[in-house]
This record gives sequence, C-alpha cells and structure tokens, in this order.
Amino acid sequence: MVGDNTDVRLPSPEEKWPSKGGVFAIGRSGGMDLRDPVKQITLTLDGIFFLDGEFVGPNREALYEETVAEAEAHTLVAKIAREGHNSGRAPSQILAEIEKTTGPAQEEYLAPPGARQNHAKPEEFRQWALQQLAEEFAQQREFPQYSDENLVVRIMGWTETVLPHFRKVE
Repeated sequence: MVGDNTDVRLPSPEEKWPSKGGVFAIGRSGGMDLRDPVKQITLTLDGIFFLDGEFVGPNREALYEETVAEAEAHTLVAKIAREGHNSGRAPSQILAEIEKTTGPAQEEYLAPPGARQNHAKPEEFRQWALQQLAEEFAQQREFPQYSDENLVVRIMGWTETVLPHFRKVE
C-alpha cells in the first residue's frame, strides 16, 4: 500500500464500533463480544515502504524480502509474456514458457518463507513468489472470462509498471 497519510481521518459515526448489541465471531470457538466498546487498540508497524522504494523498520516478519521477491517475480513473468507476444507466439505457448519459470501450481497454500522460518534466503522468497503467481494463473484459467489471451495481455501490462529501486535502511 502506498500513501502519504493525507487519507487518515477520524472515523465517521457509521464506522465506529457499535456501543450495544452484536457479537463479532471468528472461527468455531466464538469471538469478541462487541456489547462493550473497544477501549484500546495497538497498531504495530513492522516496516514502511516509501514511494522511492526505501524501507524502514525492524522487518521481523520479512516484509521487505517478501515484497521485493513478489515485485521481481511479476517483472520476470511480465517480460516473458511481452517477449513471447512480440515474437508472435500463441498465448498457450507463452503461458507454458511462464510455467517453466514459475513451476506448476501446487494443491496447497504455502506460507511465505519469512513466516515459516527465520533467516530465509532471498532465493526461497523468489521461489515462493513465483509459486504464488503459478497458483494465481491456474485459478484464473479455470474461469471462461480469463482466456489464455486475456491472461497474457494482463500479465504483459505489468511491464508498464515502473518499480522503485528497493533498498532497506538498516
């Protein structure tokens, strides 16, 4: 998410927690009773990205590595799609070439490397990000509105996104 905090404001009356009635539930075992107003909320930031790509924060959850890996993965597959399209390849051939890079979609969700282990290597984040794209593409190809051609055009559009020079301030 990119922003400059100009969108931060006090909540309007309809956005405030209800002061009576209602129960907010998550999962099978119940949840939070909203009959009592919330008295305190603590927001913890693990890191912040600035528009120029600078990252500041403790990065305990490996947000920096995850974000950079996802940006690199999107750029890589977009380049493959653009080059394939410019060479006149069929969309199915382009997607097959992309799958050589991403690997096939997996059946189960894999958490980011930073969530599974401390000190994951950059290559582990890159592989995870490519796998996420493989799963996204496989899901989209199941729907008729996402023809191979539409999907390739969408992926090619990522080449038009100018990414910042990512860097972490220690």
